Amino acid sequence: MYNRLKRLYCEGRLDDTALQNAAERGWITDEQKQEIVDAAKDERAKG
Repeated sequence: MYNRLKRLYCEGRLDDTALQNAAERGWITDEQKQEIVDAAKDERAKG
């Protein structure tokens, strides 16, 4: 589930609320949520 959510978030198909919901449902941890957000920021910074 982590990889799918990460891909969708990086593609812009999920927002922060969706990631928070996934964490609350136990699909990912809060740490994984932060990793996804950081990875997306890194990708956007690279262009």
